[in-house]
Amino acid sequence: MPITNTRRRRGSVAHPSGLRIGMVVYDRTYEMVARVDGFDGPFVRLARPTGLQWQTRWVSVRAGTEYEHRQLNAIGELYRLRMKGLVQDQKRQLRTG
Repeated sequence: MPITNTRRRRGSVAHPSGLRIGMVVYDRTYEMVARVDGFDGPFVRLARPTGLQWQTRWVSVRAGTEYEHRQLNAIGELYRLRMKGLVQDQKRQLRTG
């Protein structure tokens, strides 16, 4: 069964494996938790809240556990806090010259 439209709305089944766009998964190849961003033939595109993106074979990906959901959310929160701190530091440096 060929996949014609792999860019569907978040949460819809877009792959015969049962993976969905927006789903939290664990990539056994890279040993990282990520969110499904899309599909490209036998590959699944993954992304983390930090902006890191990669693709891997969909057979090396499994659904994330509750712990991994919390882990990915914590990574995103930490990243946002760090970016906020960097912006504030840059503004402070500009003011002090």
